[in-house]
Amino acid sequence: MRDSIRIIFAGGGTGGHVFPAIYMADYFKTHWGANCLFIGTRKGIERVKVSQAGFPVKFIWISGLKRGLYPSNLLFPLRLLVSLIQARRELRRFQPDLVVGTGGYVAGPVLHQAIKLKIPTAIQEQNSYPGITTRLLAKKVDMIFLAYKEAQKHLNTMKPCIITGNPVKAAIAEVDENEALSFFGLQKGKKTVLIFGGSQGSLNINNAVDKLLQNGALQNIQIIWQTGIPHFDLFAEKYKDYRNDGLRIMPFIDRMDFAYCISDFAVCRAGAMTLTELSVTGLPAVLIPYPHAAAQHQLKNAQTIAQLGGALIVEDKPGMEDILRNAIQELCNNPDRVKKMSAHIREFYQADTLSTIAAELQKLVKKSENWNRRHN
Repeated sequence: MRDSIRIIFAGGGTGGHVFPAIYMADYFKTHWGANCLFIGTRKGIERVKVSQAGFPVKFIWISGLKRGLYPSNLLFPLRLLVSLIQARRELRRFQPDLVVGTGGYVAGPVLHQAIKLKIPTAIQEQNSYPGITTRLLAKKVDMIFLAYKEAQKHLNTMKPCIITGNPVKAAIAEVDENEALSFFGLQKGKKTVLIFGGSQGSLNINNAVDKLLQNGALQNIQIIWQTGIPHFDLFAEKYKDYRNDGLRIMPFIDRMDFAYCISDFAVCRAGAMTLTELSVTGLPAVLIPYPHAAAQHQLKNAQTIAQLGGALIVEDKPGMEDILRNAIQELCNNPDRVKKMSAHIREFYQADTLSTIAAELQKLVKKSENWNRRHN
């Protein structure tokens, strides 16, 4: 693959949409010498994480519709129109050979305009129930990559979908334990639990953990607790003088690979990328699926892992702290079970995801008019 290939990644809002694009961009930059550009929104996590990963990012105005009667929804038609114009402008300026959408509202205008300009397009869908962008554009894009086979039945297309799993850095499992312990300031050989509610955090999970800490149910274990930025100040202040020296409260964990390395198991949501990373690292989990996810796709994600034997499921509902306490104590007191769960969750990981996606996308690039015009 020549070193002047140009790829635009469109996806944003949450880490589940942004990180797969970053992992693909890293791979294509390393193996193809690709020039990659991201398109996102200023309100999404891509505003920070894409630049930190070393890639340029452009922003368009699009935002999602809120459920209910919100005045901001009245602006949606205008936002969409402006975003279509902005996306077309960036496509004409950058002249990509390929456009890859990874979900979120921002992917819609960019893929739509790329299709109109006859630029090869692909979608990488992370969940068992496809997002609205994937469902709307499945018939029009050139290629679709799915993490879950069952996602295909929700797509109104006869086009073949390629089951690849989700992109992830294999190096996430190649971490020095002592370096990871030093990063968090924790002790080696002590039971450690990683708790997080996704890139944005979960107030329900945070409140449940708060109650468990208050009643002493999490004593004698080390806890790495990612609260999410919106909730961090509240809990950091509340526990600034907490008697457990093994409690680490953080708004966002930039080195999640370190957290996976030194944890015995996780307590977390069941987002697609979270489950992929857990499977790479062999980290069992107590999964608390987000109850308002479209078509309950987080519950379906979690059930896939639980059926393999790699996770327990706790329902997100009032009073869940009691069930969560029992699940945590069960795993803390049964290291043999945790070891077996670790082996089972690894069964979900597909090691060749990035190379498979790359091989298929290479076929698309060769059809690109921009590519052929520059190199023939």
